[in-house]
Amino acid sequence: MSRCIFPVIALNLGLMASVAIFASAPAAFAAIPPPDPKSSCANYEYSVEEKSNAGVPPSQIPEVVLGDVQNHLNTSTQLEMGRQVTVCIKGLYNWIYVQKNHASDLRLFIGGQILTSVAPSSLAPPGQEYVDFMLQPNSTDSPDWKNWAAVVDSSRHSSDHTVTISVAQGTQVFKSSAVTSVPSYPNYWYYIAGAIVFLLAALVFLAAKTSLLRYTAGAGPTGAQDAPFSLGLVQMAFWFFIAVAAYVYICVSTLQIHIPMGSVLGLLGISATTGLAAVAVDSQKSSTDQRQRDSLATQQIALKSRIADLQSIPIVPGSLQEHELMEKSSRLAQVNALLSQQPAPTGTPTSKGFLPDILNDGDGISFHRFQIAVWTIVLGCVFVWGVYRNMSMPEFDASLLTLMGISAGTYVGFKFPETPKT
Repeated sequence: MSRCIFPVIALNLGLMASVAIFASAPAAFAAIPPPDPKSSCANYEYSVEEKSNAGVPPSQIPEVVLGDVQNHLNTSTQLEMGRQVTVCIKGLYNWIYVQKNHASDLRLFIGGQILTSVAPSSLAPPGQEYVDFMLQPNSTDSPDWKNWAAVVDSSRHSSDHTVTISVAQGTQVFKSSAVTSVPSYPNYWYYIAGAIVFLLAALVFLAAKTSLLRYTAGAGPTGAQDAPFSLGLVQMAFWFFIAVAAYVYICVSTLQIHIPMGSVLGLLGISATTGLAAVAVDSQKSSTDQRQRDSLATQQIALKSRIADLQSIPIVPGSLQEHELMEKSSRLAQVNALLSQQPAPTGTPTSKGFLPDILNDGDGISFHRFQIAVWTIVLGCVFVWGVYRNMSMPEFDASLLTLMGISAGTYVGFKFPETPKT
């Protein structure tokens, strides 16, 4: 019996001790000393009364402030993608150690946008009351990229390029009196602009001096440099340049190389297919016409030779030779008529200028060429605006891509009856 009593007594004593510790927990929390305001980054933000009481009231909601600029314990005054961001929070000590919140739940709040994937990267010593964030969202297809683009756009439209900076716990945003500046463009934007301008200049130079954007079926190496510009090749070059410039701009602005391409692949595919189909149609038309002329010319020579042979010998009326001669003469007349109906072979066409070349189909300015040129320019402007505003490749609606495809198909279809250029 005595062996059973001792475990029961020990269990009761343990439960009583646990209850005593639990009951004294609030007192223990309240007994945690508040920070020394003089060591806090928000030292100059504490009132005289708060300093005398060694801290803000435990129930007060923290506030983001500029902080101690002289000792470099302050909220970051300039933000840039890929850099560390420091946020000075008055009352952070009590919020964590007295109210028992977790600093890991804080998220960066900039210009009215909560960056949900940007968690604290480090927490200052308890008395200094600041939190560090690494401004680098997880991936370019996360919602925070759009939020960051909205922040940059807000900064562009601000008179002094500044926005409010704070932190948020869930949907609760801490009060803030701090602002920060967000550069509208990377510090080395002039290098980017220079590279893009160089690419454009190289493209224009090669287009003017070489056959890069020119094509004429059957043109030799010398004549190709003076051949008319091809609308299909010009469209391919247009989307190539815009896609490369946009990719470089986004990579440099976001410090990411894995960029979702959005509608770029569809646009490049449509332009490449259009250019390839246009070249194929021109080549097919040229080779078909040449084969027909060669075939008729060969028949004409053979018929003339046979007729001459038959006429060189005496022909008996009603004989097989007379019948063959009449048949060959009739066929020769048919071949001569077909040859006269064939379009005369033209020389290698020469360029009449950029716009006349891409809009002219041989009989003058054509609507199907004008249509595809206008739609290409319109979608290109929308594409550039989307990249500038959102720092990501635009995602065009499927109906727009379909419309672009219909315009390209119409252009290719009308190339079959086009008159060859001269």
